[in-house]
Amino acid sequence: MKIGFSLGRCIRDIVMGKISEDEVAFVITSTCIREIDQLAPVIIDYMSRDDYLYGLDEAECQRVAQNLWDKSKLIQPRREGIHRHKQPANSIWVDIFPTEFSSNQATRKAWDHYRLMLQMTDNIDNEALETFK
Repeated sequence: MKIGFSLGRCIRDIVMGKISEDEVAFVITSTCIREIDQLAPVIIDYMSRDDYLYGLDEAECQRVAQNLWDKSKLIQPRREGIHRHKQPANSIWVDIFPTEFSSNQATRKAWDHYRLMLQMTDNIDNEALETFK
C-alpha cells in the first residue's frame, strides 16, 4: 500500500501503469475540492501541465480521479483549514509497510506492531503478511 503526495503526479503514475489503483491507500493533495463537479475541471487543467498529465488520455485520467474520489482516497487538508506540509518535489509515493525485510530488531518490532494494528482494524494486507511472516 502507498500514500501519494500529489494528485496530478499520482494520477499520472496510475494511468501510466507505474502504480496500481489497488496499491493506493490515499493521496494527500493540495487541492480544495468540495464538490464532485469541481474535480473534472482540475483534471482538465492538469492535462496541459508537463509535470502532471500532459499527453495522457484525458478520459482515463478523469476515470482514475473519479475512482479516487468515490473511494474517499483523496485527503485534502485545505478543506479542513489545515496547511498542507511541503515535501521534496520528487516525493510522489511512500510505502506504508517495508518493501524489504530487515534483520534489524527495531524494524522487526515496528513491523510486528504495525501488523497488530492492522489485525485490530480488520484491514489486513494479506500480501504484506505473507511477505513478512
